[in-house]
Amino acid sequence: MASLSANLKHDGHTVRLIDLQAETLSQKALGTILSKESPDIVGITAMTPTLGMAFDIAQLSKSLLPKVPVVFGGVHPTVSPESVFEHTSVDFIVRGEGEEVLRLLFKQGIDNPENIPGVCWRQDDGTCVIAEKAPLIKDITKLVPPDYTSFPVERYVEYIRDLRGIRGISMIVTRGCPYQCSFCTVKETMGTLWRRLDPTYAVELMLKLCTDFDLEGIWFKDSIFNFSFDWTKTFAQALIAQKNPYQFQINTRVDLVRQEELSLLKEAGLRQVDLGIESGSSKSLQKLKKNITRDQIVVSVKLLKRAGIQISGFFMIGIPGETEEDVAETISLVKELDLDRASVSIYTPLPGSELYNQLFLEGRITNDPNAFVYHHFTEAQESFCDIPIERLKNIYEGMNRLFCNKIFTKNQR
Repeated sequence: MASLSANLKHDGHTVRLIDLQAETLSQKALGTILSKESPDIVGITAMTPTLGMAFDIAQLSKSLLPKVPVVFGGVHPTVSPESVFEHTSVDFIVRGEGEEVLRLLFKQGIDNPENIPGVCWRQDDGTCVIAEKAPLIKDITKLVPPDYTSFPVERYVEYIRDLRGIRGISMIVTRGCPYQCSFCTVKETMGTLWRRLDPTYAVELMLKLCTDFDLEGIWFKDSIFNFSFDWTKTFAQALIAQKNPYQFQINTRVDLVRQEELSLLKEAGLRQVDLGIESGSSKSLQKLKKNITRDQIVVSVKLLKRAGIQISGFFMIGIPGETEEDVAETISLVKELDLDRASVSIYTPLPGSELYNQLFLEGRITNDPNAFVYHHFTEAQESFCDIPIERLKNIYEGMNRLFCNKIFTKNQR
């Protein structure tokens, strides 16, 4: 959203970004803002768990400003535009990366969307035109840097301080993922082509953010920060040359933990790595198409520990086909690993993912947009494995207690 705002402002448009969550705004307060601002276009982003709220906002906008077009974008509209158009308050959908698409939409005017790649629209007779996803932006270095001031930055700094232990903020310096994890939709929204900012430019942006907002560090939320060893090496060397005083944290895969780059990253300021471990069950890892083994997980954690880097592990239970024995293997792995932090989620089928499509073909889920309101990683309403939902929730709560006790005990040592 900050990138969309920055690129539109660069083209001379007046943009106001309203962050309902961070600003804790009620719909009544939002209505007052919409009436006062009287915008030419209202844009709303939506992930699957937030789709219901996004529809409510669209309806509110139409009730106050019936002639103002409502444009949806984000993950869910990209992978499931038909379900979004079932809500009559939505006029347009941007599928895929929106910077270039919105530029064209606002330049050509919303009356002529036909030749704009990635734009879906509702015609006068009510029928909807579904377009292909927008082409990937291959050189993301050419984009205007995200406008962080569009957001209430300090709220995010406070959130990351509580969550990550540093006065920091998040950055994304790469897009896309070439891996084929069956539960994930990143490849459907950002493609399989891994694209990245020039590494020295990424360093420049990082240092500027830390200076501008008086930060201690950055949380890089890229799916796979260190996919390219050459890119990572140049990035780290540039930070070292700058005598970087800030720390940073990254996400990566178990099979991308490379001993030869850990010491370099540590010298550059790396303090924590988040690993997508997901499961201790070989059967479940295969179902998720992680292409990793339990032994690889153990080795990668040991490598990080030897390098003096903290580790946070992501886990998932309730994967289709799982039994209590599979979940027990995951719990056993958690106890074995020397993690500094850990979190668990209950499997949630995300539209656009391979597992979602399988469950849909089996008739176990529908594309009813009203059902997406209940999609959440911590408050699941339905089990898609061999464990009843109430039992699954009990296991989930027990794993959270295990994480808390394990980490608390570790911190006391």
